[in-house]
Amino acid sequence: MLNFDLKNSSIYPALRWSFYFKIIRVLKTASFLIFLFLVPLLIQELMIKGFSDVKSEFFLGLSAVLFSLTYIFWVQELFFNSKLKRPRLKTTIDEALACLNKYNLDKYNLAEFLSLEAAQAVDKALNYSKVNSSCLLYFLINDNDKLDFVFRRLLLDKESIKERLKREMGNSKDNNLESFERAVIYSLKTAQKKEHLRVEIGDMLVALSQCDNVFKKILVESDLKSDDIENLTWWFENIQQRKIKRRRFWDYDNLVRKGTLAKEWASGYTITLDRYSTDITESIRKSLPDIIGHEEEVRLMERILSRGQISNVLIVGEPGTGRKSMVYALAEKSLLGQGLAQVNYKRIVELDISSISAEFNNIEEVESVLNKIFEESAAAGNVILVINEFHNYIGQGFRPGILDISGILVPYLSLPGFQVVAITSYEGLHRYIEKNPSILSLFEKLEVSEITTRETLMLLENLSLVLERKYKKIISYQTLREIISLTDRYMPNFSFPEKAMEVLEETVIYTASAVKDKIVLPKHASKVISRKSEIPIGEIESKEREVLLNLEELMHRRIINQEEAVREVSTALRRARSDIAIKSGPMGCFLFLGPTGVGKTETAKAITEIYFGSEKKIIRLDMSEFQNIKDIPRLIGSNFEPGLLTTPVRENPFSLVLLDEIEKANLNILNLFLQVLDEGFLTDGAGKKVVFKNTIIIATSNAGYKVILEALKEKSDWSKVKQRLLDYLFKNRIFRPEFINRFDGVVVFTPLSKKNLLDIANLMLSKLKKNLEEKGIDFSITDSLKSKIAELGYNPVFGAREMRRVVQDKVENIFAEALLKGELKRGMRVEVNPKDFKLIIK
Repeated sequence: MLNFDLKNSSIYPALRWSFYFKIIRVLKTASFLIFLFLVPLLIQELMIKGFSDVKSEFFLGLSAVLFSLTYIFWVQELFFNSKLKRPRLKTTIDEALACLNKYNLDKYNLAEFLSLEAAQAVDKALNYSKVNSSCLLYFLINDNDKLDFVFRRLLLDKESIKERLKREMGNSKDNNLESFERAVIYSLKTAQKKEHLRVEIGDMLVALSQCDNVFKKILVESDLKSDDIENLTWWFENIQQRKIKRRRFWDYDNLVRKGTLAKEWASGYTITLDRYSTDITESIRKSLPDIIGHEEEVRLMERILSRGQISNVLIVGEPGTGRKSMVYALAEKSLLGQGLAQVNYKRIVELDISSISAEFNNIEEVESVLNKIFEESAAAGNVILVINEFHNYIGQGFRPGILDISGILVPYLSLPGFQVVAITSYEGLHRYIEKNPSILSLFEKLEVSEITTRETLMLLENLSLVLERKYKKIISYQTLREIISLTDRYMPNFSFPEKAMEVLEETVIYTASAVKDKIVLPKHASKVISRKSEIPIGEIESKEREVLLNLEELMHRRIINQEEAVREVSTALRRARSDIAIKSGPMGCFLFLGPTGVGKTETAKAITEIYFGSEKKIIRLDMSEFQNIKDIPRLIGSNFEPGLLTTPVRENPFSLVLLDEIEKANLNILNLFLQVLDEGFLTDGAGKKVVFKNTIIIATSNAGYKVILEALKEKSDWSKVKQRLLDYLFKNRIFRPEFINRFDGVVVFTPLSKKNLLDIANLMLSKLKKNLEEKGIDFSITDSLKSKIAELGYNPVFGAREMRRVVQDKVENIFAEALLKGELKRGMRVEVNPKDFKLIIK
């Protein structure tokens, strides 16, 4: 049994005296307010009658008494807050938990580590008739209004939770000390994780979300987890800490923001620089920003800037990864004197080159101004210049916003008092800066990746408070969680944290303007992300549900026969949209095998139109164009040209990729698709990750069609033809087994029967009939015409592919001629004679 004795703990005196000191706090406030009220009256009496008047003496004496009482109460309250409320600990939580892990349960009284608020909840729970974790949770949330923040953000009704806990407490027959002790241990572990000296109420709430069955059930019903409670308590505690820090105006960090004169006088004037720049240090002095993430990169940047030689930094990263926030973090540390000595108290200034080039008409004037700025910066000795989008100013011609400054900049970069932090992207680095090795050699490259989802959540929490004040809305925690999850999944080509922050702001604006709800909910974020990514996300609406449930029927309106192909694709789409698929690759990957003209490509087109909304969403590649290994750069792109596969998928991630005649592609090119089919991503020629998880990939091949033709002649059992065909492909090394196994389904398209051919002819003629109806002409399709089209258009080798040409040559052409000659007019009814393909106008 745990050593947990609250009455013999150092926090217990504060617990006993807490009510008395609550009264003291009220008396202190009352006496101080009365004192403030009396001071003007006292001054008035003294100015009119002086100190000799009895009334003046009374006011003076009463004011002195009230001030004395206020001081006495304040001292007592200070004693309570600094001594009783936070008694000195004999050991740490780490040491106590280490003893518990060694089963040394009696060494430390664990009640010593409780904060006053946590101890109050524990004391009431222990004095209740039946002690358990639900009892502890009830008193914790009942007596601490601070926790309302957590429940409001989670959209949980605290009162209904309290009622549920009361029912559970009433139904409990015996004490459940095991659950209570488990809550205490979990609380200590949570406090240890957060590096708290004591168990705070937030730590205890997180612990109870892990071990109290009632609370766990409530969270499950609300689609929440213990991690969500932990994140909310982090957020709540961070807000509390910032409030305390702001109130402590006498702290060094708050005082240093006021600035000094001496340090600025010790540096040179930068008149021209000040005109064409933004002083990041000054903007931080006015308002310290919330900078989260990239701590190690900022420390590395400090070390580079502290060197004696080559102390210039080139920050390289994708847009949206928080590259510029690293500069703000550096400026904050420099302002507060928390960095390395060589960087502390320097001015971080962002140079606005685009405004210089816009103001002056010729390159000579621009270069003269830049030269003056660089001279001032070098002479000042306390300036670190920041140049954003550095690639725009290296190796490019002169036009508004863009010019080549390398010739002016290089002589200054080697000077000891001149320092530059330049920011660029990987594309800018490879395309422009690497072509100028003389300037690249004067920079130390610092690569930056996107921040973690946890860090992004912290940024969104801070941003949400700003947006709430601006738009008068409440942003639920679930919305922040949903934004991070959905942007990570459906916007892979953009980086955290910028993509999540942009979506959050757009979601709040959408809620304020379009739906006018008071609370910003996850469904609102889903709609915004769905619109931005053009991917159906969130709750399935009735129209989409109808399409998903009737995919087979809808596809058969365009595709004749091929039941297996339609069934395989339909089930894959339903799995993907329902979000239950366990694979990490694309929504569906299929290999369509079969002779020419049986509907492989037409099936892909039908899927694109029905599910993706338009045939324009198809990305079609003729793989016969990639028979050489040298064709790989054309497929995946490079620093200087887009990829025929990667670029369209990056721009339209919700699409169907059709790989026609894949058997003709080079074997090394097929190996590229192993990762795409398995993991759902590919690295392009520029080193960027291209995500295929929202695509359907269909590869078609007529390899081994002779096996199918032979099976037709022999009238073999069609169920065995697929295995014969695969054996042929493996034997002749057309495809390798590991490539075939990456597909969700290998579908052998069945040969077309006579009835199938008639149905295909009917589909083609029906399209023509629909076009003529728009012109007011009624085209009657006869069975004899369909039979003739099927007869002329079918070839055992080419399937029904010729049928399209037959309809075009024999039917469409005669209609076109008749319309141009004026023989066909609105209101006419017409047939086509299948013998000579002449029009019969009725």
